[in-house]
Amino acid sequence: MEVVLPRRLVLTRADLADAADMAKHSRVTFESEAVADMARLTVTDDELNADMMGKIANGWPRVLPSLKSFLEMGKPLRTWA
Repeated sequence: MEVVLPRRLVLTRADLADAADMAKHSRVTFESEAVADMARLTVTDDELNADMMGKIANGWPRVLPSLKSFLEMGKPLRTWA
């Protein structure tokens, strides 16, 4: 894990069943930067194998709008309901 507050957070992730197999871990990087009076958040999920690509294909498109809603209005979307 790498933390550079408030600009960068890097972590690894894997399914619980794959926790011991480093070949099945991916790296997620969150980077923020000021843009005028707003903020830009860039999320990069890399070091993925083909199996992981299929698993995240439906995940990030659901998670990121919910995160945006939470940051702007204090309430996440009900994306998993």
